[in-house]
Amino acid sequence: MKQVFRLFKNSYRLFWNDKVSVLLTFIVPLVLMTIFGSIFGGSSSGPNGIRLAVLNQSSAPIAKSIESSLDTMKSFLIIKSFTDDSGKVLSFDTLSIQDYIRNGKASAALILPPDAFADTSMGLHVKFYYDPKNDVEMQTIQGLIQQVVFSQFPTIIMQSGLRQAERFLGIQSGIAFNHNMASIVHKYFHVDTNLILHPKLSDLKITHSDSAKSGVDFFKNVVRIESHQLVGKEVKNPWATRSVGGWAMTFLLFTLTASSSSLFEDRKSGVLLRLLTSPVSRVHILWSKYLFNMSLGIIQLLFMFLSGWFMFQIDIFSNFFNLILIIIAASTACTAFGMLLAAFSQTRQQAQGLGTLFILSMSSIGGAWFPINFMPATIQFISKLTVVYWSMDGFLEVLWRDVGLVSILPHLGILFGMAAIINYISVRRFKKGHIFD
Repeated sequence: MKQVFRLFKNSYRLFWNDKVSVLLTFIVPLVLMTIFGSIFGGSSSGPNGIRLAVLNQSSAPIAKSIESSLDTMKSFLIIKSFTDDSGKVLSFDTLSIQDYIRNGKASAALILPPDAFADTSMGLHVKFYYDPKNDVEMQTIQGLIQQVVFSQFPTIIMQSGLRQAERFLGIQSGIAFNHNMASIVHKYFHVDTNLILHPKLSDLKITHSDSAKSGVDFFKNVVRIESHQLVGKEVKNPWATRSVGGWAMTFLLFTLTASSSSLFEDRKSGVLLRLLTSPVSRVHILWSKYLFNMSLGIIQLLFMFLSGWFMFQIDIFSNFFNLILIIIAASTACTAFGMLLAAFSQTRQQAQGLGTLFILSMSSIGGAWFPINFMPATIQFISKLTVVYWSMDGFLEVLWRDVGLVSILPHLGILFGMAAIINYISVRRFKKGHIFD
């Protein structure tokens, strides 16, 4: 039994001495649990800061109440004006707010038209314009807006009833009828007559879930949400078009990290030593490895998108040139990331362990798996510092929005800029020679 216990202790000693094993066992699941927990659980769950353009053209109190409710929701970042090409700040109109959505500056727009709740109307009428670039996010936006709009249902019913009584009976008779009805309700149900005749919006709100139980068809006659999809209507397979870039980036990072860390195998096998005895410098070796990994990344991404075209009819050829540019930029930045891991790791196992941690973290917060708007504001900021975020957004701009070269220049500039900075740090680290010694 002593021998078994001694071997048992020795196994733990070896385990704790292997930093990579410790990292993979505890740190990786802890980081992922923190990310997923912040998105799907706890008090901070739910979307945060979704860009929603709002145009209120109605003077009705109900419209003002809807606008005020949206202003107070942390789920939305409400936008009511825009900056034109000359730098002038302008208020939205019906056309400019739709262009704002088409240009990708907001996820959706809500318009409360002048006749949203006019004196002659029987119900509430609003217009909803959207870009379903991310299906999960869009379903959430629609649900939240429906909740806010349907919360006005009791007010709409009561005010519409008062109006109709005055319209059919005449002003004086209608007013008298409404007062009599209010007195009866007050007598038997103990409801304040002022609340019936002059309802306060804050006192009559109910939740969307309560209103939904009374019948969807009835609601549609009283509260009408006119929806218009502005972008992506021509996309044959929306789900695959949205998803292919995220999965491609995740697998690309794993491939390039493994390829970059193969430098350790070259050192162990003596290949690096033999190369250095020939007329080849360290810079030559690093450049050859970098170019190989970058070309491998381009081939892998092309293969993924061609597979998506073949299996899911993703349209990659109508904007193929710009897609190639994003692929090259993404591959360059991912290759730089792989070389950085190799530069700061002492062994291949360390590089792969760190790679697993950072790749899964960047993929989860960079938009490859779910919308970044479901994350806390701090993680949303960090996500925009990752290669995955800018690559994913670039792929969606090209495949979903079918934009031109000018629109993807910021993505290209940021990805190539990241690659340049990371490569500079990696080269300085490699010059210390821990791999080449």
